[in-house]
Amino acid sequence: MRMLRDKRSIIAISVLLLIFIMFVIAQMNTKSPANEKRKKVSLIVYGDNNERWENLRQGAELVCGEKDADLTLITTLEESDAGEQKEIIEREIEGGADALIVAACNSTEIKAFMDERKLRIPVVYVESLSTALLTIKDTAVISPDDYQMGFELGEAVVENESDIVTVAVISENTERDSVSLREKGFMDAVEGKVGKVIEWKRSERQQNVQTRMFIQRAVVSEATDVIVTFDNSTTDALLDALSNLNQSSKLYSISTSDKAVYNLYNNEIKALEYPNEFSMGYLAAMYALDESYARRKFAGEEIEYRTVRKENMYDEDNQRLLFPFVN
Repeated sequence: MRMLRDKRSIIAISVLLLIFIMFVIAQMNTKSPANEKRKKVSLIVYGDNNERWENLRQGAELVCGEKDADLTLITTLEESDAGEQKEIIEREIEGGADALIVAACNSTEIKAFMDERKLRIPVVYVESLSTALLTIKDTAVISPDDYQMGFELGEAVVENESDIVTVAVISENTERDSVSLREKGFMDAVEGKVGKVIEWKRSERQQNVQTRMFIQRAVVSEATDVIVTFDNSTTDALLDALSNLNQSSKLYSISTSDKAVYNLYNNEIKALEYPNEFSMGYLAAMYALDESYARRKFAGEEIEYRTVRKENMYDEDNQRLLFPFVN
């Protein structure tokens, strides 16, 4: 009987020891990830409209969720204030950001500022800087082919309008590489193929004039058949200006704003170049959080964009691009 009790005691101790070991292993497995510091990614953009960046944010948020990182979207009060954007970047760095994703309001100024900082954390630019920067360590640029996008918008004008048409190009926000490249591509596409191209560009005394007012004055001062814009805020300001003046025109635009899509449906915008900002956000966050993997997996991958018209906006691929979060 005593031997039987001893065997039972040994078995009981062994079971308890096994349970204890399994508990320790389980605790180690569950605590290790929690003890790891969650990375902080700062998405710093221009302008004060959060909704304008929703597709980009959603794409970046998807990766951050997979990588156990926290994403913070920070906007600016002014769309073109490089000084304000520099202050925000400085604040995020000092606040312990592990990676930065930046849509620069002024490509030259922001790039020079970042170079001076000699940062040791990953910096990813979206939409607004030359892709030549992809060769620089810890720096990536995620953008569609802005020149080609502008060129294809110009081709749409040439294809759909007569060769004597007068085209007004609104030259706003060209301090961003993305916009200046789009404008250059457009100009190259229409050169010698339309009647006349005029450029609506601010003079020195117009620098502080609200964009909508600047456009309204241009619209009433020069007769045009077609008006062209190359970014969200200028497109929206043009649509507001025409509405205020109770006028209409043939518009060709590059934009991802809801207002642009609505006016495409209403046939106010004849052709809309629409880049895939969700993919931009996804790739930007991937480069920010796992650069070596991103360069292996996505090297050479181009950001999609499409030329969308009213008659094809509900084609499957275009619908997925224009309405990415609608089931």
